[in-house]
Amino acid sequence: MATATLSAGDVSRIKSKEEFSNGVVLKVSDLQEAVGRKHKCFLSDGQASIKGVLASQFADLVESGELCNGCLVRIIAFVTNTVGSDDVLLATDLTVVAPPSAGSQDMDTDTALTAHNATPEAAKTAGKPSAPASAAKENSTPLPEHKGAKTPLPQSMTPTQTYGLTPTPTPSTFLKTAPTPPSLSVSERKNYHKIAQIHPYNSDWCIRAKLDRKGVLRSMTIKGADVKILSVDLVDETGAQVQGTFWRAAAERYSEQLQEGRVYVFNRFKVKPADKKYSSVKADYQIDFTDSTEVSEAADQGAASAMTAAVDLTPIDVLPRRVGSRAPVDVAGVILAVGPLASVKRKADNSELPRRDVTIGDSSLKSITLTLWGDMATTTSAQLEGQEGKAVLQVTHCRLSDYNGCSLSTLSKSVMTVNPEGPAAAAMMAWYTSAGVSPDRFTAVGQDMAAGRGGSQGGAGGVPARERFLTLQDVAGVTPDSLEGDKAVFQNVTACVAMVQSEQTMYYLANPENGRKVVDQGGGRFWSEADGRAIEKPEHRYVLGVKLADHTGEAVVQLFNKEAEAVMGMKADELAALKEAGGEGFAAALRTAQWKPWQVVVMSKAREYNGERRVRHTAHRVDPVDWAAEGMRLVSLIAKYGA
Repeated sequence: MATATLSAGDVSRIKSKEEFSNGVVLKVSDLQEAVGRKHKCFLSDGQASIKGVLASQFADLVESGELCNGCLVRIIAFVTNTVGSDDVLLATDLTVVAPPSAGSQDMDTDTALTAHNATPEAAKTAGKPSAPASAAKENSTPLPEHKGAKTPLPQSMTPTQTYGLTPTPTPSTFLKTAPTPPSLSVSERKNYHKIAQIHPYNSDWCIRAKLDRKGVLRSMTIKGADVKILSVDLVDETGAQVQGTFWRAAAERYSEQLQEGRVYVFNRFKVKPADKKYSSVKADYQIDFTDSTEVSEAADQGAASAMTAAVDLTPIDVLPRRVGSRAPVDVAGVILAVGPLASVKRKADNSELPRRDVTIGDSSLKSITLTLWGDMATTTSAQLEGQEGKAVLQVTHCRLSDYNGCSLSTLSKSVMTVNPEGPAAAAMMAWYTSAGVSPDRFTAVGQDMAAGRGGSQGGAGGVPARERFLTLQDVAGVTPDSLEGDKAVFQNVTACVAMVQSEQTMYYLANPENGRKVVDQGGGRFWSEADGRAIEKPEHRYVLGVKLADHTGEAVVQLFNKEAEAVMGMKADELAALKEAGGEGFAAALRTAQWKPWQVVVMSKAREYNGERRVRHTAHRVDPVDWAAEGMRLVSLIAKYGA
C-alpha cells in the first residue's frame, strides 16, 4: 500500500471548490453507516475536518475492515454540498492508501474536532470507536452498485438525504435551512462541471451552459392535476448538449425569465437516463430541475459565442437504422440534385410554406433527399443552384423520418453550410472528384425500405427520386397489406390520361380564399359551414377521377384542383360553364384531355370503405414530360444494367 501524508489546508481548498489533479489525502474518523449502504464520517487534513459521505460502492471496503477509522484515503472524485451551514463532501472514487496507526482510535485531533462540532450526545462518545458496520447494516436495504449501472439509483446519493436521517434532530443537525429559492442573480462562480461529466448518481451538479432552445410552456394532467412543463436544450463550451425540464411553478417562472442565446448557471438538479425516443438532443442523460435548483445568469456572457453544438455527422447508409428516433441528426454529402422551389399549404391557417428538395450522397454511394423548409428553402438555398457535383452540403439538427423509406427535413434549429471547413468535407469532395462517379450511380438509401411497403421511391415532400423505372404496374401492385398503417407511398410514373368519365361529379362550389365547400342556398346566396359565413362569389374546384394508362396497364387516379387544371387545360369554372351551356363543348373538352402524356407522382394510401380496407391512388403532382431529361434518365438506367 503506497505511503501518503496529510497536507494542512486541503480541507479549506475543498471548501473553496478548488480542484485536485491527483486527488486529496484525508484521514477518516467517526465512520458510521447511513441509508442504502452509504457511510458518513469526518475527513481531516490534520488541521481541519469536513463532514463526508462515502458512496455505497465502498461498503465492501468498510465491511472488510480495510476502510476504517484512522486510515488514510486518497479521494480521487468528489463533490461538495452546503447543507445548512455545514459543508459536506460526497466521495465517489477513492482508494485506501494507509492503515490506521497505533493508538489512532484514541482521542486525536480529528476526534477532538468531531466532538467540538457534534451534538452533546455525540461528543460524549467521540473518543470511542464506531459500532461495526455489520451491526448498522441489519435493517438497511442495499442499493445497486455504481459500477456498470445504467439507471439512476432508487435513492439519490445526496448529502442532504444522508444526514437528514438523524433520529433526533437538534439545532446543530445537518439540515438546518430550507433550499434557497431560484433566482436570476449574476453568478461569479468559477468552477463548473461539464455537461459530459454529469450522471445520475449525484444531484449536486453545477453547470454553465447556453440556452440553445426554449420550448413552449405546456400542460400535462398528472393524477388529475394540471402540471406546467417547460423543456430547454442546453449546450456548453465543449459542444455537449443536454435536454432539461422544469416543472410546475418553476416552469411558469423560467418560461418568462430565460432567454435563448443567454448563458446561465444551473446548480443542483437531478440527472436521469435520456429517453432517446423523445429526446430533442443527442445525449445519454437528461436533466430534471427540482424545487431546490438554483438558476443564475453567468457573469461572462461573452462565452455564448463558443457554446455551439458539436457536429456529429452520421453516414448516409447508417440513417435507416435510426429511423423512429426523435433525436436529430447531422449529415453531409456531395450535392447531387437541387429541386425547384415549391410550397405546401398549412392545415392550420391555409398559408403557403416554401419547400425545396436537395439530394446529397456520400462515399457509401447512397443518397438521401433532404427537404428544406421556410426561409432555408427560399433565401438560403439559392446558393445551392448550379452546385450539383461541385460542393458539399452539411446540415445539422435534421429530422429523420420513414417518409418514402428514409428521408430528412430541416427544423427551426437546423444550420446549413456549403463547403464547411474541416478535413471531412474536403476528403468527401476529393473522393467524388477522383472517383469520377456521377449522380445516377447513387442509390436512394430508403429504396429497399420503401419497396417493402409498396415500392415507393425517393425523398421527403412527395417528390420521389427516379433511380428505378416505375410503371402503373407498380402502382396497381400496391395492396392494403403492403402499406404500413396509414402511411402513404409515392411513385413517379410517366402515363397518359386514357379516359375521363363524363358521368362523375367533377367539381364543387368552394370558398375561393381557402377551398372549403359552400352550399347554394338559392337566390344567389352561398353559405360556408366551415367558415360560418356567407360567400359572395364562390368558385368551382376540381375533384376529378381519371384513368391513367401506360404500356404495363391502367390505374384510376384522383386529381384535385391544381393537378386537374393541368390535365384539363382549363379551370373548373370554365368546364362547368361548358356543361351548363350544353352542346358539344363539354364532351370536346373531355376528349381533348385524353392521350396526353404526363409525369405523375402517384400517392397510394389505404382507406376504410364500408369496413373494408382499400387503396386509393391520388395524383400528388402532375408535370408535362421533359422528353430530353426523360430520355437521359432512361439511358442512365439502362447503363446501370451493364455496370
